[in-house]
Amino acid sequence: MRRIIDFHTHVFPHYADLAVEVMDRCGIESSVVLAWHDGFDAGLKRHLDAFAKYPGRFITFGNVDFARINEPDFALRAAAQMEADAKAGMRGLKVYKALGLSYQKTGGDFWKPNDSLLDPIWAKAGELNLPVLIHTADPACFWEPVNEFNFWNGVLYGEYSWWTYYGKGMPSSAELLGERLEMISRHPGTTFIFPHAAEKCDSLDAAAEDLDRFPNLFYDFSARLPDMARSARRAAHTREFFTAYPDRILFGTDIIYDDTNVPTGQQAQILYQPGEIPLHRADPKARYVETTSAFVQSNIAFLTSKEIQFSPPFKRSHAPFHIHGLGMPEDLADRILSANAGRLLRHAV
Repeated sequence: MRRIIDFHTHVFPHYADLAVEVMDRCGIESSVVLAWHDGFDAGLKRHLDAFAKYPGRFITFGNVDFARINEPDFALRAAAQMEADAKAGMRGLKVYKALGLSYQKTGGDFWKPNDSLLDPIWAKAGELNLPVLIHTADPACFWEPVNEFNFWNGVLYGEYSWWTYYGKGMPSSAELLGERLEMISRHPGTTFIFPHAAEKCDSLDAAAEDLDRFPNLFYDFSARLPDMARSARRAAHTREFFTAYPDRILFGTDIIYDDTNVPTGQQAQILYQPGEIPLHRADPKARYVETTSAFVQSNIAFLTSKEIQFSPPFKRSHAPFHIHGLGMPEDLADRILSANAGRLLRHAV
């Protein structure tokens, strides 16, 4: 049986049972759970205690308390907390896109990913052998007008209208991604994972150049299937990229189990607006398992099959689109599905 590690999930501790049900249906051996913004100290303990019921199934990445970012010696205190959390069982660090797009200094300027005041956090992660999964920016479409030419126009309205940065005076995607690269260049001894194909699905050559430059850098491709394979041309380029870097890419889905989405019965990552698809099952948790399983299976098929998904179980554009499977050779697919993750997490491969 093929081994699969999902390197990018979000599971509220009280939904561990639901997550395991989906994992069992889809053949997922283990999931890396990226805690929301409370994954430190007592918040981390809640995750670890809940997941202990399922030995080996969950690997927890925690956070630092960025709510205190403007306090004196924030980074040094955060690094000390990371050390305690690592002893408690934290296996990595998750940093959200709020760093660069939300956290503000007392004067109103945004904290930048490359701010040297944060360096003690990244240095401590390297010292503790904790991989840092850091989400910076978003797809370039989020900075563009939400019109017929924007591929994400089926998402960036209604419930998700706050995701668009167009005309809001926010830092640009290029600026943020450049700052993140500058930051990791100062920490060659720390392993960094850029999720969502580093937000460079439209520029995989640039993504490749970054991997060439930084041997401590890895990508996951979670939540970016349409951007990478909505045409045969894009899929061919993505397959070439994956084939060139099979030891630097991680399988991840970005599936979510939280109190906002589970009661709807609709896996958050399918990104349909509320009410756009009928949910006939009376039990929303059972329906959530179904919609989540379909999403996970779509991600696995994208990597392992050459088949075209004519009706992928998620939305991006108002216009119809397909997902062209990469059909990766089995040995390369196995590296991406589990071996690379096992190596980073110090598992036996």
